[in-house]
Amino acid sequence: MILKPKYFEDFEVGLTFESEPSFISKEEIIDFASKYDPQSFHLDEKAANNGPFGQLTSSGFMTLGKSFTQIFEMGVYDGTSMGAWGIDELRWTKPVYPGDYLRTKIEVLEAKKSTKNPKRGTARLKHTVTNQNNEIVMTWISNQMLRTKI
Repeated sequence: MILKPKYFEDFEVGLTFESEPSFISKEEIIDFASKYDPQSFHLDEKAANNGPFGQLTSSGFMTLGKSFTQIFEMGVYDGTSMGAWGIDELRWTKPVYPGDYLRTKIEVLEAKKSTKNPKRGTARLKHTVTNQNNEIVMTWISNQMLRTKI
C-alpha cells in the first residue's frame, strides 16, 4: 500500500504503518551473500544443509536491506526524509529462508522536534519484520530525521 508522505508532525507516538509482503528468492540470497556476506550457509545450498540452520538462509544484512526498501516503497518518507541518526537494537530473531515472504511494521515510539533546526525533527521508530507465518524474524529501531511542515 502506497501512503501519502508524512512530515514530522504526522509521526504521533503509537502510529503504525505496515508494508506489503516481499518474496525472498534463493537467487537474491546467494547474489547478496556473494557480494556482501560470503558465509557458506548464505552461498551454497549443500554446505548450508550441514550448517547451523540446516538450509540456505538470508544474510541478516540482506533482511535489513529488504526491510529498509519496504519502508521507502510505502511512500511514507517521499520528500520528507532527511536521513537518519542510526539504528539501535538490531536483532535477528529467526532465520529467513528462500520462499519466505517478509513484511515490515513500523511503530512510532517517540518524536522530538529539533531545538537547533525548526525545519526538522526525529522520530524513533520500531521496525518489526515478520514472515508469512507471522513469526518475527528481525527487529530494529531507527532514528529517522524528517522535515517539518514549516
